[in-house]
Amino acid sequence: MIPDFENVGVDIQVSGAEQVKTDRFEKGVNFVDLHLDFPVKFGDYVMGMTPYMAATMRIGHKEMQMHSLRVNYLNEVYEREKEIKSIFNLYKKGKANLFRKKALSFLGSSMACKSQLDQNRALYYVIEKSFFPFSEPEKNVDATSLYTEKLMELEKAKKDKLERFIKEIVNTGFLRNVQEDCLEIYPRIIDIELMLRPALFLDFDKEYQGNQVPYRVSAHEFVDAKDLYKDIAEIISRALVLVAGFNNLLKRDSHDEFENIPGAPKDLDKFADYPLGKKLDFIDDPWYALDANVMDNQLRNSVAHYKAEYDEVSQEITYYPKREGIKQQKSESMYFLDFSRRILMAFRELHRMNHFTKCLFVYYYLRVLGEKGTPV
Repeated sequence: MIPDFENVGVDIQVSGAEQVKTDRFEKGVNFVDLHLDFPVKFGDYVMGMTPYMAATMRIGHKEMQMHSLRVNYLNEVYEREKEIKSIFNLYKKGKANLFRKKALSFLGSSMACKSQLDQNRALYYVIEKSFFPFSEPEKNVDATSLYTEKLMELEKAKKDKLERFIKEIVNTGFLRNVQEDCLEIYPRIIDIELMLRPALFLDFDKEYQGNQVPYRVSAHEFVDAKDLYKDIAEIISRALVLVAGFNNLLKRDSHDEFENIPGAPKDLDKFADYPLGKKLDFIDDPWYALDANVMDNQLRNSVAHYKAEYDEVSQEITYYPKREGIKQQKSESMYFLDFSRRILMAFRELHRMNHFTKCLFVYYYLRVLGEKGTPV
């Protein structure tokens, strides 16, 4: 129901709705009270039951305070979007002096930032400050501790082979390329932060898990988000080369040596050309656990190859994961909110992998180049 106020909604486009002019809510007329910070569903009108109150009743007061803290922080992040993008671009272009000035200003810090090691550290401070509402800080700390532990384990047992692996991924530019690919995604997450706010709410909404409920979310359309999901999956696929090489070192004597099973790649270079789904088959009992729900290869292939349909009214996505030639009969479905949640979870996985690139660079600067790295 749309209130009968003059010029209400003149800049809002609505599809699948009919304007009703009335002074009261009638039976049979759906009442929808929308809010950008959390999902809102259809229901009967209850006086005083605002979206905030309804959401608080779903997750509890303490959790609502945490959610509000994150989305309020996002307001500040969005206002500094251009500054964040500029810092990333300066880092990628190797503009050391300008990067140092912009990054330290953003951080409000006077930390040392004169070597490659310093700049790498400053970059990830900027990332953490900008994107903590989307990430899971405790899991990131746990992941970084795991990376450091495994690096020290390999340094003690196979130092020469570890350094050979790291020199290869640095000298070929592969490690830097993975890092820069990740940096391309962060600003795009800010671009859709309104869409992701309800997905963030689901961190606390235990009732939602496993349910397909047609919540209404922000106005971003499926077509605006599906390419981002596809690109995140592609970058994770490339980053798996680092995971596989490290896994090979932990279990065997070379980063190029895979488990001796049919179809296994002969080296890491060949592994890099494998598609995402096939890569996962050849990382045996990995030290690095990937969430299977995040890496939904069938969903990725469907949205990447236009084998998906989106209903603007119900916000239901229908996709066809199987190869059926010209016939598309065996479909799967999810709601737009579920899809935005997949994007959030995939981004968190990419963010965790980006911390792995950080740790590999730190090892390279400290152990291979020397204690302070190469000045820039």
